[in-house]
Amino acid sequence: MAEQNNNENAVENQNQTEAASGIIINASQMQSIDISERFTRSKTATGWRVELEASARVTINFMTSMRKFEVVLMEGDSIERDGEDLIVFRNKPADEYRSQRSVSKSPLARTSGERSPLISDPPEESTI
Repeated sequence: MAEQNNNENAVENQNQTEAASGIIINASQMQSIDISERFTRSKTATGWRVELEASARVTINFMTSMRKFEVVLMEGDSIERDGEDLIVFRNKPADEYRSQRSVSKSPLARTSGERSPLISDPPEESTI
């Protein structure tokens, strides 16, 4: 009996994947995934697995309400479709990924040293 329990525990451990942090999404609501850098895809018994070969921005588009979910992943992180679940595995704690977010430059978010061509210099004062 004890031998049978040990065998069941071994089978359960083989089906487990460890990650420092992650996200689980209902895959039936997913429409597409956009991955901005290199990756490899492999089939599994219950779906597929994508492993990132470089840091990348991943956008998951949903069918409902034109919603999307964006996340930055690093090299070695993976996305797995397991039946009805889409699982994003991150190798590091979630706090480390917050510092990886890229900030896009908009005309409203420029540093003081940058000049926008839409804003002209104030007129110079002159005395007559």
